[in-house]
Amino acid sequence: MQSSYLEQKLEHLNQNLHEKFEDAFRKQTHVSSKFIGERRIKSRIGSRVSLFPSTKNEGLICLESNLELAHAISLERDENILQYRTQAVQIFISDQHFIIPDFIIKKSNGFEVHEIKPNLKTISERIFSRFKIAEEILKNHCIKFKTFDRHNLLSKQDYLFLNISYQRANHKILNKSDLDKAEIIINNAKFKIKEDLYLLMQSNNLNPMIADYFIFYKKILGV
Repeated sequence: MQSSYLEQKLEHLNQNLHEKFEDAFRKQTHVSSKFIGERRIKSRIGSRVSLFPSTKNEGLICLESNLELAHAISLERDENILQYRTQAVQIFISDQHFIIPDFIIKKSNGFEVHEIKPNLKTISERIFSRFKIAEEILKNHCIKFKTFDRHNLLSKQDYLFLNISYQRANHKILNKSDLDKAEIIINNAKFKIKEDLYLLMQSNNLNPMIADYFIFYKKILGV
């Protein structure tokens, strides 16, 4: 794929890649509670800049599209993911060019890099080539490279539904004994929609927001 010289050059430029990842996760939030990455996310034509209040990361995650929001919600729900950051690390793909991945992921068994595109089938040859080079480089560092688009991300209907449940579930600290009680009740009840769960909590003198907790974190409605 590359000349021996270029391979050696890239190996040198990316030699401290694991340390870069560790530094990105050690980095504290800005005074505004935002995680500031290597590339500042700014509004531009066709983009939707937003801030996601991540409880998992204890700060605001900067996003530049609804697709990235959908992915952030999935990462927030995934118990195997410890933390994640956006636009946080430079990965050199030539001696003069680098990419800054959309997401870097920290798991108990290592790191991953995630790239988000509207449609992977229509990306340019240039972007495809850059992804393949990055994938090969990351593989040499035992870091997985994954790509996502609207076909394997949450639908708009689902991420809007889950985002509301997420905000409500984390609006206040929920009592563990109430959560344990609710789990027993839910396991022995039948329900089809969100409203059924709210009524179930209310009829048992529990905070309706507990229903949102089980929807988001326990995936009880199958979303």
